[in-house]
Amino acid sequence: MYFGRIPRFSPSFSPAEALVCARTLARKPDDATSVAEFERTFAAYIGAKHAVMTPSARFAFYLLLQAMGLKAGDEVVIPALTYFAIPSMAAAAGIRPVFADVGLRSHVLDSAAFEAAITPKTRAVVPTHLYGTPCDMDAINAIAKKHGVRVIEDCAQSTGSRYRGVRAGNLGDASYYTFGLTKNITTLSGAMITTNDDEIARSCRAAMEATTYGPAERAAKEAATGLAMMFATHPFLYPWTLHPAIVLGNKLGSDPLHERFGEVEVRYEGVPTSFQKARPRAVQAAVGIKQIERIEALNGARIRNGRALDEALANVDGILTPVYPDGAEPIYMSFVIHHPRRADLMAALRKRGVDTTFGYMSDCSDHPLFPEFRRPKPNAAIIVRDQLHLPVHPRMDERDTRHIAEAVRQAIRELAS
Repeated sequence: MYFGRIPRFSPSFSPAEALVCARTLARKPDDATSVAEFERTFAAYIGAKHAVMTPSARFAFYLLLQAMGLKAGDEVVIPALTYFAIPSMAAAAGIRPVFADVGLRSHVLDSAAFEAAITPKTRAVVPTHLYGTPCDMDAINAIAKKHGVRVIEDCAQSTGSRYRGVRAGNLGDASYYTFGLTKNITTLSGAMITTNDDEIARSCRAAMEATTYGPAERAAKEAATGLAMMFATHPFLYPWTLHPAIVLGNKLGSDPLHERFGEVEVRYEGVPTSFQKARPRAVQAAVGIKQIERIEALNGARIRNGRALDEALANVDGILTPVYPDGAEPIYMSFVIHHPRRADLMAALRKRGVDTTFGYMSDCSDHPLFPEFRRPKPNAAIIVRDQLHLPVHPRMDERDTRHIAEAVRQAIRELAS
């Protein structure tokens, strides 16, 4: 219990991983065998034949586009509600991102919108399992097969989720994941590709073998950040450390957590050269191996908390709560509600000790970065206008979910009066 003060997120990084970091940095900071072990461990967990560790999800996406033979002038269908870096990466490779709308309350790619976006130039689709919710993969795969389109799953927010009993990431031609500090499992930084296709795996691995290591100091800084956030969001420390800083930042018109973990949205003019100098290190892999040992417990806590919020908020007037495609088994990476006065609701919730965020996703179908690809999508526009992310992380317990639900009900009554 957070003494009535609940952070928007709490990293899965733990003292066990901190100890692993220290040992690995001291003994074998660039040991490639640790990366290979993590790749094998992760592939086995997902149920895929191959896994290739990469420095970031955006670079993983780029490698998959290359491995699948997409070239300048080809098109890839991407959900309108996504992280800016994905369409930016496609455009940097000369591939046209074609945006398709998402379900208003599922937040994931609408299969009918996907099919409507297909043209003779379409070569791939990116079903993004956003907020931990798997897409309707039966429909998406059937459409993709009919039109000869490759399927690249975006699992950046859904590691461990399932669709009809099968892990997300093992439902298409290939997939990518990311393990930043705010994700459900973390390697502090870094990402992964999985696939059952030998040629795709060979191409991606060859590209990664051509990269070099970046500054060694970066790994130590990432470990220090992970340790700091682990303590700052601890139930006994958060009310007296990070929470006051967030409240003060709000009064000054800023959001310190958003500024720390967000990034400036930019249009890539080419593939950033930094990607070639960021080969994953042993310390990231060592943390990842420990995280896989705990992922079922971590995701299980998210599922428990998410289901509690589903039940508690389902019939609250004034908000929309999530819905999930048939067959989807979400891990509740985020719990997103919609309210037409979300900024006022956020302020009212923070007065009651519940920290929230608007999130990092954009409506890329109507984004200043992509004017030549503009194709506005109504559901994505409504979501980015109204969405608010409630805490659902594993450090919460039943008292916390009850507190959040009651705070939402009180805040909405306050706004309605």
